[in-house]
Amino acid sequence: MAAIVRYIWIMLLVLGVAGLALGIVFIVQGVATNGMIAEELRAEQVTSALPKEGEDGYIEGNVVDTAGEAQAAQDVLAEHLHDRYGTYGDTARGSSARDTYLDGTTLRNSLNIATLGFGVSTMAIGSGVAMVVMGVGLVGTGIVLQRRV
Repeated sequence: MAAIVRYIWIMLLVLGVAGLALGIVFIVQGVATNGMIAEELRAEQVTSALPKEGEDGYIEGNVVDTAGEAQAAQDVLAEHLHDRYGTYGDTARGSSARDTYLDGTTLRNSLNIATLGFGVSTMAIGSGVAMVVMGVGLVGTGIVLQRRV
């Protein structure tokens, strides 16, 4: 038992370094994914569904490239679709209204997926920060323990 306690600091150091490494990977991947989603959204040049200037802090004509803007654009688009066409079931089969409704729904779904992607990448960044903090704590505890043994 004494031998286990004597070398437990090594295990703490290994776990701490592993936590630091994984945390850094999570942070880097989260930031990269966030940037990739924003870049793809900018490339699509979605602007029409944003609220007018002053509403919700968004500027009309601004390209959607953040989670908040994607959510706001999706909300406005959903409202416009439902105001004009009702629900999908309200549109006649084979009509141009149904085609337009489906086009709008496709854009809404794409914006929802972008919002979800931003959320997941933010979660990865947060998890990475937590891992780094725990890794630092484990390394620090291992160092203190090693000096006492």
